Amino acid sequence: MPARRWWIEALMLVCGAAEGVFGLLLTSEPWRWVGAALGMALVATLLLRHRRWRWLLPLLLALNALATSFTVMVVAVYGFATRSSSRVLIALVTLLGAVATALPPLVLSREPGTVVFVILLVLMTLTSAVLGMYTSARRELLDQLRARAEQAEHGRAVAEEQARRAERTRIAREMHDIVAHKISLIALQAGALEVNQNLDQAQVAAAAGLMRRSAADALTELRQVLGVLRGTEESAPLAPQPTWEDVRRLVTTSQEAGIRVELYDFIDAPVPDPLARTAYRVVQEGLTNIHKHARHTKARVALIGEPGDELIVEVSNLLPRGFTTDLPGARMGLSGIETRVSHAGGTITAGPTSDGRFEVKAVIPWPAQTP
Repeated sequence: MPARRWWIEALMLVCGAAEGVFGLLLTSEPWRWVGAALGMALVATLLLRHRRWRWLLPLLLALNALATSFTVMVVAVYGFATRSSSRVLIALVTLLGAVATALPPLVLSREPGTVVFVILLVLMTLTSAVLGMYTSARRELLDQLRARAEQAEHGRAVAEEQARRAERTRIAREMHDIVAHKISLIALQAGALEVNQNLDQAQVAAAAGLMRRSAADALTELRQVLGVLRGTEESAPLAPQPTWEDVRRLVTTSQEAGIRVELYDFIDAPVPDPLARTAYRVVQEGLTNIHKHARHTKARVALIGEPGDELIVEVSNLLPRGFTTDLPGARMGLSGIETRVSHAGGTITAGPTSDGRFEVKAVIPWPAQTP
């Protein structure tokens, strides 16, 4: 039991005992002695009000007609009003308390100030009921505010956790886009050097130079991404931020790495950077999968569209037969570009076609150019 509640119970017992002793000192009539003793017993019984208040408090108020205890009347009416949610029951219990406390003095006493005394008793009863309902409403309000605060705190924690997960996913996709394409080029060149033992010095130097540039680019871009992780700016953009020329350069780099890929570029108008970044990731992921799983087949990259219509990005290759690779897959590439394309308002499909090819095709809205 809290210390504050102990003090309340002790104060109630002291008031009840003082009221009984004071009543005994003022009179010598035997029935007054019985009433004072009953009043102190009723006050002691109030200690049980916390668990059995529904029937105990009305019963004590009814018995208080024999004791006429102010303490019993005030505590019982107040306690019932703080616990009951029915205004009708509170009104009935208040009426019971007022009648049980005021009726005996009004009937038995013939003193001139009895009416005033009864009026004061009724006012005390009403005041106890009003204070009890106010306390109940205040407790309910505090409980609601506490629940809202806990709910808001929980919601904020969930939102922060979701933000952290989304940021980790975004960074993971960026790192996948950077690493997968560059490392697949390096692995492809290393495999070609390992298989072809009769390459002349110029070919070896060209392959080594491509591997060096790919590794250097991957390290640079990874440093930029990891720099965002170490930085304090939450809205810092993740690198790299490619342009439309980088989309064409992806095909050139794959051709230099030995992939038989053709570029069909039908884009004449300037491509906005956000649209170019989305197209870059689609082409990059498509070529990365070709490097891993279909490097001995013919592939093509088609870029079609115009402002005010749609940009179509298609990366496809002939389905290989019996080719396997030891390069691991993160299983995030297609999911990542699907999220990017959907965020840009477009659609993407990936899978085998009826003409024996594997195709990744993205259709992205291309906003009209402003004059």
